[in-house]
Amino acid sequence: MARAKRKANDSASVYPSVKALAEDLGMCERSTRDALRRDEIPHRKIGNRYILPRAAIAEWLRTAGRRPVATDLR
Repeated sequence: MARAKRKANDSASVYPSVKALAEDLGMCERSTRDALRRDEIPHRKIGNRYILPRAAIAEWLRTAGRRPVATDLR
């Protein structure tokens, strides 16, 4: 029973498919796959399967286009 609960929680922490991610991003599936191949979107790849962690993608969206602030301006 604990295993089934853990599996349900794990599935909520990742996108179930590239199509679902594309829909959330407002992109077509092909463009999303191209961005994944270019390593523009955070992911892990196991064989032919993309593992798409929601937390990493949300952080990437929050910081997209921002440059790190220099802390030492000597």
